[in-house]
Amino acid sequence: MLKFITVAEKVYARIEEDKLFSENLIENLNSLVSVIRRELKDTSCKLKYNFIDFEECLNKPSQECRVKLDISLMPKFKNKGEYIMWLAGFIEKITVGGTETYPPLTMPALRNQPPKKDTAENNKAISEHNSDMIVKYFDSPEYKKNCKPLAHG
Repeated sequence: MLKFITVAEKVYARIEEDKLFSENLIENLNSLVSVIRRELKDTSCKLKYNFIDFEECLNKPSQECRVKLDISLMPKFKNKGEYIMWLAGFIEKITVGGTETYPPLTMPALRNQPPKKDTAENNKAISEHNSDMIVKYFDSPEYKKNCKPLAHG
C-alpha cells in the first residue's frame, strides 16, 4: 500500500499543479486516470483497463458494470489527506503489478544434507550467516526505496 500512497501523492501534486481538479466528477475522474497513467509509465505497475466508463460506474449497480469500481465514496479533492488515501486505494484497484519484493530474512532450506553437529563453531557460523542476511536485507535497494528510515531522537 505504501507504493500506492506514494503514487497517489505524486498524482495529487501533479493535478493540483496543472489545475486539473474540477467540480465535474466525470471530467475529474478522466483527468485522474490520465495523470495516473503518466505516473505509472516507468514503473512495474500497469493499468488493468484501457478505458473506464465512469458514467456507467456512477449510474448502474456495480454488478452490471464492465469495470467494477465503487466511486460513490470519493472524497472532495479539497480534503487532501482523505483524497490521497482514497486515491491510493483507487490506484491499487485499477492496476496490476508493483508487488513489493524484499529479500528473504530466512536461510534457504538445505536439502539432502545430513544435519551438522551442534558445536560452538557451527553455531557461531550460523549466527554470523544470519546476521549477514539481516544486514543485506536492510541494505537492499528494495528496502531502501520503499521504507523510510526511522527518526532518531
